[in-house]
Amino acid sequence: MPTRYSLSEETLGYSTSVDETNADKRLLVTGSQNCLIDRNRKVKSRPGFTRLGTGSIAETPIRNAFTWFTSTGSELPLRFYYDEWEVYLGTVDTTAINAWTRFTSSRSTTAIPRGALFFDTTENIDEMIFVEGTDDLIEWSGGVAVVSSITGTTITKAGTTTFAQNRFYTSANKIVTCVRTGTDYTYTGGEGTLTLTGIADTTGIVAGDILVQKIVTTSNKPEANRNNHTIYSFENQILVGSDDANEVYISQNDDYADFSFASPRLAGEGGLLTLDAPANAFGTLGQYVVVSAGRNSWFRANYEQITVSTSLAETLRVKKLNTGVDQGALNQETMVQLGNAIIYLSHEPAVRMIADPENLTGTDPRTLSNPIKADFDAEDFTNACAIWYKNAYYLSAPVNSKTYILEFVEDADGKLRRFWNPPQILPFRAFSVISEALSGHSNGVPETYTAFTGTHDIVPNGTEGNPDDKLPYNVIMAFAYNLYGDRANLKSFDEYFVEGEITPNTTDVLLTLNLDFGGSTIVLERTIDGSDEDILEGNVGFNSLGQTSLGTNPLGGLLNPPDDARKFNVTFDYPRDDFRMLQAIISVNEIDRYIAVNAHGANAKASPRKNITHHK
Repeated sequence: MPTRYSLSEETLGYSTSVDETNADKRLLVTGSQNCLIDRNRKVKSRPGFTRLGTGSIAETPIRNAFTWFTSTGSELPLRFYYDEWEVYLGTVDTTAINAWTRFTSSRSTTAIPRGALFFDTTENIDEMIFVEGTDDLIEWSGGVAVVSSITGTTITKAGTTTFAQNRFYTSANKIVTCVRTGTDYTYTGGEGTLTLTGIADTTGIVAGDILVQKIVTTSNKPEANRNNHTIYSFENQILVGSDDANEVYISQNDDYADFSFASPRLAGEGGLLTLDAPANAFGTLGQYVVVSAGRNSWFRANYEQITVSTSLAETLRVKKLNTGVDQGALNQETMVQLGNAIIYLSHEPAVRMIADPENLTGTDPRTLSNPIKADFDAEDFTNACAIWYKNAYYLSAPVNSKTYILEFVEDADGKLRRFWNPPQILPFRAFSVISEALSGHSNGVPETYTAFTGTHDIVPNGTEGNPDDKLPYNVIMAFAYNLYGDRANLKSFDEYFVEGEITPNTTDVLLTLNLDFGGSTIVLERTIDGSDEDILEGNVGFNSLGQTSLGTNPLGGLLNPPDDARKFNVTFDYPRDDFRMLQAIISVNEIDRYIAVNAHGANAKASPRKNITHHK
């Protein structure tokens, strides 16, 4: 008669809110890390990360980062550390640069730089408007070019696009900066061609130099001696908040530096919102701007058209929404827009979601982080950042080098399934998407990494060793305890079955079986060897686009197995020991290893012996 096994044949998610002896046996629990659950509900060792750009030994983290997808179709990844602001340049004017390039320096170091878009109808491009904790507004066009040749009064660029097509100004602020030297050069014409003209002196520029449009600083806006900390764009009006004041200033829609408005107010004019605490995050729900203020408050800004005499005017009112204590957003960086919903990290801390833009007399922020509430209660989210990427909410906890991932998977019938992955131990603070790949920006040094690629991490330059050294990461799949339907009575087994995927070089996967809580009865250990042909089967099929439903594999191809991965199944024999509950932990901590598990379990059955150990 064949042996009967009680198998866990899928992994549902990661949970720490339920006692691990009461949790569903298909859940990962406390202790799990550096593994991901795919759309087929298999749990796998996570991919590693590689460096994007050069390394650095400076002990200054990336304070913020985001990618600007411009109105002219270019992609400008930006990052900010200490007093440096940089853009990642791939190929510019047919020249391969592939490096982080400074476009301004000697910036304020007292606050997190933030930006919002404003469309300039004169230049006919969108511009990024920054705040940095001062009373200035900083504007950048995103103009970048590579020098081909110079004369005494002209600069000719490489490539075939004009300076204007490369986002250089054609009207005001006609100054370019040479990145290599930091020298500014004023031009008077030629923007619609390959050659800038009217330059007084081109000394210092050589062929191959990178030019950027010089940033424009507008001082004392919206108000002198008011520090600007948060910024947002809504219908081409710039909203500016301060950590030191309860007012939010709104610009006119044709001039980001003009905050004036008449009474009655006309549509498109500036405005002023007065809250009960400083604004710390902005978002959009349908036709409304919503603002998080302080630790507790949310507000909705109402734009309503009215007729005054024969003129069409507009009222702008702010309405406080009904929320609870500490349900305000932690910061702008942890709030992401998801269609007509906002996902954010609150001060509690908790990940919450606000939706239903048509009924905002109050808010009912759904709590999404309850399954891992224990992790959140113990976590330090100082300087946390978040991003929405391929159907998942990524949240960093940079103090402890952790990343939390909440997956959203919708099936063909529209049924939504959400689940948390175990914490990923990654040195990330800010996130951005660069060339369609998720990038994590370092919490310790000015470095950027392409996340979830390869099978090893790398040593940050600011830490130790060769900058190209491979770094292992400890993959732990700690499953909930299996009580086999009977908490009180004893069971026993003599075989344990594991099925999954493995690469041939993964020879050191440790299977740990804890008999009773924490292995108090006995701890059993065996090694799964990917080079053992006796346990291997065929190669694992590649989950190509034709095999995987769109929108259901949150990490795209990043969760596909390595090319040499093979199916395996192994059954380990054990002497029979009595136990009440059994926990399986699968782990590996070496470079270039891959393991996935889709089923495991023992041939447990009731023991003939009575549980008298704890009888009194």
